[in-house]
Amino acid sequence: MSQIVPDGKDWTIVLDTVCEQCGYDVRGISPGDAIEQLPGHVERYISVLSRPDAAIRTNPARWSAQEYVAHVAEMLEVMTGRFTLMLERDEPEFPNWDQDQAAEAGNYNALGAGQVAELLRKNAAGYAAILKSLDPAQYSRRGLRSNGAAFTVETLNQYAWHDLVHHLWDLGVEIS
Repeated sequence: MSQIVPDGKDWTIVLDTVCEQCGYDVRGISPGDAIEQLPGHVERYISVLSRPDAAIRTNPARWSAQEYVAHVAEMLEVMTGRFTLMLERDEPEFPNWDQDQAAEAGNYNALGAGQVAELLRKNAAGYAAILKSLDPAQYSRRGLRSNGAAFTVETLNQYAWHDLVHHLWDLGVEIS
C-alpha cells in the first residue's frame, strides 16, 4: 500500500528555532495556549475530512488528507501517554513510536471520515485534560525518547503542538 518515504528528520530542532518549512515558532507556546487553541485546530482538521479526495493519496509518496488527520489524532494519544509517564515516573524512557508504521498498522484510509473525526475529538479532549491537570511546577518534569532526546513536559507540549500545526500547513489549511 505505501510508498511513503519515512521521515528521518530530527524534528526536535523546532524547540530551538522557527520551523524552516511551515514557519511556525512553538517556543512561546504554553500548555494554556494549547488548551485554548486546540478546539479551533481540531475543527480545521475535521473540515479537511469533507474534501472529496480526503482518503486518496494524490501523491503515492505522501499521506492522504485523512491519514494526516488520523495521524494527528494518534499523535495526541501518544503524547498524552507520554505526559502520563512523565508525571508518574522520574525521567521515563518513552516507547518508540514510528508514525509511518502506525499509519500502516492503523490503515487510516479504511476508516470512515466520521470515525477519524470522533477519534480526533476524543484524543484532543484527553490531551487538553492532561494539560489542564498540570501544576506549573510539573512543567520541568523530564522524559526521554528512545533515541535519547530529552523533553520536559513543557517542551513535549511544544513539540506536539508543532506537529499539530505543521500538518495543517501540510494540508494547505491556514494557521492562525
